[in-house]
Amino acid sequence: MFNTIKKKLYFKRLELLYIKGILDKKIVPFDEDFYERMNHTYVSGIPVSLHIKYIKPTIPPGKCYDRSLYMFFCFEDALLVRGDNKDLELLYGKDCAGHGWIEIGDYVYDPSTMKRYDKDLYYEMYKPYNVYKSSKEEYCSYPGNQKLYDDIQSTTIDDYKPSGRKRVELAVIIPAVRGIAEASGNQEFINDLNIYLDHIQYDEEQVYNELNEKVRVAMELSKKHNK
Repeated sequence: MFNTIKKKLYFKRLELLYIKGILDKKIVPFDEDFYERMNHTYVSGIPVSLHIKYIKPTIPPGKCYDRSLYMFFCFEDALLVRGDNKDLELLYGKDCAGHGWIEIGDYVYDPSTMKRYDKDLYYEMYKPYNVYKSSKEEYCSYPGNQKLYDDIQSTTIDDYKPSGRKRVELAVIIPAVRGIAEASGNQEFINDLNIYLDHIQYDEEQVYNELNEKVRVAMELSKKHNK
């Protein structure tokens, strides 16, 4: 009984803090400038801006770690943060309280709510614990992370244009994202995706031809190696 009352009081206070944060402009949605800054970093053949702005709302919960990592790749001064949030613990239990976000200066950028928070307010609202923060240097100190980080940072839009080094990655991801866009019925999503596809001169048949050629060359090299 006492725990139920405490839980109700916590969420009521959370609601009031959220409303006050909105009114005081300490909680604001990601703006177009923020998305534009994520528009030139690519993960799996797609600009991070599209991942966060459009793909996120259409996929099941539990992808905050991935989305926050994608955002982390976009900002030189960002901290990648992992922690357990009190609201998630009360809703789903301690084993499902984990959350991921990034921090830049005095702000928290939450990939699940797609909002920027005053950092002190965010910590007051969600009461994160077991918090661990990684700078670029700390993230890259773990085995395998440096290679991934360097690859993401060196990838440009040219890599997805015809004959680009990552062109064949589009063979799987673009049909999937197109399907998500069309199913969402979000015309802005469809338009922004089409703008990107125009920039990379996407042609499904041509992409599959490039993929088949790479497979053919790889098989020939394998045969020569095994002789």
